[in-house]
Amino acid sequence: MNYHFAWPRVFAFSLFFICCLFLMLPPAGFCESNASENDSAEMDAPESFEAAENADPEPEAAEAPDKFVPMAVEPPNPEALKLTDQGIRFYRGQGVSQDYEKAADLFLKAAEKGGAAAQYALGYMYEQGLGVAADSDEALAWYRRGAEQEHVLAEYGYAHMLYYGKAGEKQPEEAAKWYKRAANREDALPIHYYSLGAIYDSGTGLPADPEKAARWYEQAAEAGYAKAQLCLGDMFYKGEGVDRDPWQALNWYEKAHAQGLVQASYGLGVIYYKGDGIPRNYEKAAEYFQAAADKDFAPAMYSLGVMHEAGEGVAENSKRALLLYEKAANAGFGDAMYRIGMLYANGSLGKPVDESKAVEWFEKAADSGSSEGAFALGVVYEEGKAGVETDYPKAAEWYRQAASDGHAKAQMRMGVLYDNGLGVERDLKTAAKWHQKAAARGLVYSQLRYAGMCYNGMGVEKDFNQAFKWYEAAARQGDVEAQYSVGVMCFNGQGTSQSDVTAYAWLSLAAAQGKDVAAEQRQVLKSRMTETQIKTAEELFSKLYQEILL
Repeated sequence: MNYHFAWPRVFAFSLFFICCLFLMLPPAGFCESNASENDSAEMDAPESFEAAENADPEPEAAEAPDKFVPMAVEPPNPEALKLTDQGIRFYRGQGVSQDYEKAADLFLKAAEKGGAAAQYALGYMYEQGLGVAADSDEALAWYRRGAEQEHVLAEYGYAHMLYYGKAGEKQPEEAAKWYKRAANREDALPIHYYSLGAIYDSGTGLPADPEKAARWYEQAAEAGYAKAQLCLGDMFYKGEGVDRDPWQALNWYEKAHAQGLVQASYGLGVIYYKGDGIPRNYEKAAEYFQAAADKDFAPAMYSLGVMHEAGEGVAENSKRALLLYEKAANAGFGDAMYRIGMLYANGSLGKPVDESKAVEWFEKAADSGSSEGAFALGVVYEEGKAGVETDYPKAAEWYRQAASDGHAKAQMRMGVLYDNGLGVERDLKTAAKWHQKAAARGLVYSQLRYAGMCYNGMGVEKDFNQAFKWYEAAARQGDVEAQYSVGVMCFNGQGTSQSDVTAYAWLSLAAAQGKDVAAEQRQVLKSRMTETQIKTAEELFSKLYQEILL
């Protein structure tokens, strides 16, 4: 994606100062850490970083400026230009003593003569209370007057106040209209592109459109805007709005990291740790996690703790791991609280076994927004652990909280509870919904269960295509029942083309794992196949065996 944009022309003499005007809010994802989803006490380190990827807020339009250097534009008349220029001098203390009140007075005179730059400047001063009493209504009114004259910064300032409800109710739809106008100006700045990208990314004020978000982010990123580089990296990492490309994600995270964005440092650590689409490199992962941890970024401290506990890329050091977990927990990071709870549950890293303390930490984690903490509490109440009586309704409550945050195992457990009417009214349709979500996250149990529901029309319409899809997904993860089912469906031509060769290969795979009925049916099938078909089927079986079971 390549985009071109023009820089301001009539604003040239003051453009030097524009780049330092704004303070931006953190974007989403890295821009979007879970500890393991395992309901046992063991930890699945690679999964432990996913919640941190999602821990940052949703993308938002950039925050209001924290510094202001008025930008003079060609006004309707020379007098307004002169007054605006004088106002700038008093605002900045350039050749005169700095005097906000005098600057505001001069801007007011210029604004009343129709000077759009002065109207913008006056709006800013009323918003910040500089030289005048802070007055959001006045700020909004002056921004609007400048915006109506197509002054790009006034349009942006007006949009900002509407978006955040600085002078009344939030008006995201109206704000989006003005953000869009600002971003499409020839004299638009990278922050304007970024903010419109964030609007499309979050779907606030405009329908969510990841592709448009990515395009606007890229315009800002190409111009060196660090937050946009971060968000664009996140989109390439997740494949949202663009084709998934971990190398492109790495490229944009590195650019943002070079500009000091701690989330980008963390994102680089995650990519190198997981080796998802690039060669795994624990040493580089630890390096980037350390860089982010040095800036007190809690997810990075937690992730570095995971690496020290496991001795991945760094020396195994239990004391260091515990220190990092505790530091991240004290910084309010819920997954670190969950991990400390697991230490008490297991009696590891020097912590004594103390189930009541484990539950306390799980509760702290859940209250801090950790889906791992909520899931752990679901397990406690479902299984009656830590001296707590089994309470299916409470289990469902905690599982639902975690599942709504995308926790795959919690989604699976919600499916199980609705399957069996435990703590909730039995509802196969709702069960199917949760199993489908968990299946899409790769959980074999839910893939197998949802496939069966599609095959038999339980809670969903009967759909052999969907049944075959999810049986095959589970089969490729080694599930013998799914492998047998794939073989049967290939034999019957259900959800896929009928093929004795493919059926033979999958039945052989199930038989190799001890499924006797698969071996028996393979022999029946073999009796009607030609030698050529059998040879081809054996070759396919060998390939599947190596891909799946070795």
